Amino acid sequence: MKNLIVIFLLLTGLSSFGQSGWKTVKLDTAISFQLPKGFQKTKSDSASSFSAATGFGTILIFKADDNQRVTPDIERDKHLADFYDDYIKRVESSTADGKITHERDTLIGGLKVKDFTLELDSGGGVQVRKFRILHANSATYTFEFLFEEMHKEYAAEECNKFFNSIKVNESVEHSDQFNATASENSGINPYLIGAVVLLIIGLIIFFIVRKKRVVS
Repeated sequence: MKNLIVIFLLLTGLSSFGQSGWKTVKLDTAISFQLPKGFQKTKSDSASSFSAATGFGTILIFKADDNQRVTPDIERDKHLADFYDDYIKRVESSTADGKITHERDTLIGGLKVKDFTLELDSGGGVQVRKFRILHANSATYTFEFLFEEMHKEYAAEECNKFFNSIKVNESVEHSDQFNATASENSGINPYLIGAVVLLIIGLIIFFIVRKKRVVS
């Protein structure tokens, strides 16, 4: 019994450590969020990404600008809903072991976003990936919180802290979620490519971060 108490105190201590030292980060003029100190950032001409390790999980954030050649028209709420739904379907179909759960529409300010969870069992335990997808200002923002299912109870506080910290500038309106980009038939499905790339990058970063934490 004494050993169980010691383990519990250690775990709660780690959780508290993971909650300390968070700072507000501005991705661009529209989006901000909070991350633990020590996060990593990468940027290219058309994309930005962030990664951070918490006490019991990993945070991943991606921003990808619309591509005029392949991004479909999003001119009304129906098109936006179709964009989100197709994104989720492609994420699920890009992995044989993945299962989508807890899918729901929600709002950040006046902007419509889609939340869902991908549960992935590769044989070494279930990995849970909570997603939030936002299209605005001619870009797609993807927010993820990853954790092992066995750590679900301890990761919940960190996960909620992250998603509740996502803010949209008041100057961004619902109309900014639409675009006037004419899509061309390139023969390539942009959603499938984007979903596969996100999953591959996410898994690579996740296992690199986890390996570093185990070594340390």
